[in-house]
Amino acid sequence: MVNAVANAPRPIRRIIIVGNGLVAAGAAVTLATTLKASSCELLWVRPAALEQDDSHGVEVTDPAFGCWLTMVGYPEPELLRTCRGIYSLGVQYNINQTPFFWPYGTHGIEPSPAPFEQEFFRRFDGADQLAFADHFLAAQAAKLGRFDFPVDDPRSAKSTLGYGLHLDRSALVEALAQYARTLGVECVSCDTLNVHGGSANGVEALDVGGGSPLAADFYIDATGASAHLLRQTLNEPYDNSQAEPWRYCLSYSEMSTVTPQPFAQMLCEPWGWRRQCALQDNLKVDCWVRDETALHTLTSGMHTDGYRVQGIQSGRSRQGWAHNCLALGQAAGQPGGVAFSEWSWASRCLMLWLELLPDRTGRPLLRDEYNRRWRQLYELVNEIHWMHAVGFECDNKSLPDQLRWRLSVFCGFGRLWRREEDILSDEAWIVLALGLGWYPKGYDLTLVDADLDRLQHKHNKIHQTLVKAAETMPTLTEVLKNLKAR
Repeated sequence: MVNAVANAPRPIRRIIIVGNGLVAAGAAVTLATTLKASSCELLWVRPAALEQDDSHGVEVTDPAFGCWLTMVGYPEPELLRTCRGIYSLGVQYNINQTPFFWPYGTHGIEPSPAPFEQEFFRRFDGADQLAFADHFLAAQAAKLGRFDFPVDDPRSAKSTLGYGLHLDRSALVEALAQYARTLGVECVSCDTLNVHGGSANGVEALDVGGGSPLAADFYIDATGASAHLLRQTLNEPYDNSQAEPWRYCLSYSEMSTVTPQPFAQMLCEPWGWRRQCALQDNLKVDCWVRDETALHTLTSGMHTDGYRVQGIQSGRSRQGWAHNCLALGQAAGQPGGVAFSEWSWASRCLMLWLELLPDRTGRPLLRDEYNRRWRQLYELVNEIHWMHAVGFECDNKSLPDQLRWRLSVFCGFGRLWRREEDILSDEAWIVLALGLGWYPKGYDLTLVDADLDRLQHKHNKIHQTLVKAAETMPTLTEVLKNLKAR
């Protein structure tokens, strides 16, 4: 009995979140809902002087964000109205006048016996294999400017749909901040922030001026690239040895009279990538720019000075969780933002920490396990970032080793193997790889004797079914009009 009492967990009773952007706001809402039953007190410190890049521009979300909204209980239609947002079925790419659509949904075709994509590897060589990307309902609907919600009926083509959102980020931060307060999170704004602690004992307290220092059992560092807690206080080493294909991210807004479409656009430019995302009333543009010379060329030709430039410093801390401090988003590292936002990366890390949830003793074994899986997650997000650089900013030799091996296997055999923290479905990864120029030379052995005419007939029939289903869907404009009328 004595041993049982001595080994009893000591729950975390107070957590302080530090930051002033979307990562901090999202963390506050997540912890308030997931830790509600444990009577954990949450304090969110918002330093006024902390200007963070995740509180500006547009937040482009994937279907995981919708699952998160459901988990935290925030009504999606209300958020869309507040943030002047739109629904999105995926991303329309244009590379050297060659378009392809990267869908959020699935194709929904069961293996028979080989996976569906293998049939295209059998039928086609090279760039013609990209016909696979047209066999998603999301791709056909996007071409027509149409949108609808997934249905829970496997007999319906709409069951294959997935969707994300485009949201004004500054409005999103404030909407989540207000929601956090309703969930019982105490918010403290301050003009100054001094963090007490060190690498030996962790974070001890925060001095925000005008009163006693604030202390907690655990701290969330969401202070962006400055990493006030993890790096400045705990002196956690930062590895930025890997080269970054784009040194700057330039963002701006412009008015648009064009009807919003249910997708973001990614345009390959001589200086890098340009992403255009429509909101209900304007267009948000993000540019990943190669170097200072390219940045100067780009900005000198712009007709507005209302743009923001953020320097990109790729790399990560040695640990994302050190002592009693968990760093999220850029405070932990910068895996690259071409395909996934800072909040997308941070939210996955926070859910991993909650899966392992420690007590006040820290549980070093749990911390080690988190950091192991966190490093894997970083590499997978970084992998998608680097896939956008090959052939434009670097060659295959510059790629991370794990990605270079994965691409060589894919191009040689058309095969993938799932990994522990994979963030994309196999079909989404394959569409992206094909669109960016990697084409398999091999295919599944069960298709060696396949009748190519029969495969073509099957694919034509599926394509026709998808086009007909897309034509019955409402336009995005109609969906947004109904949303406003609610």
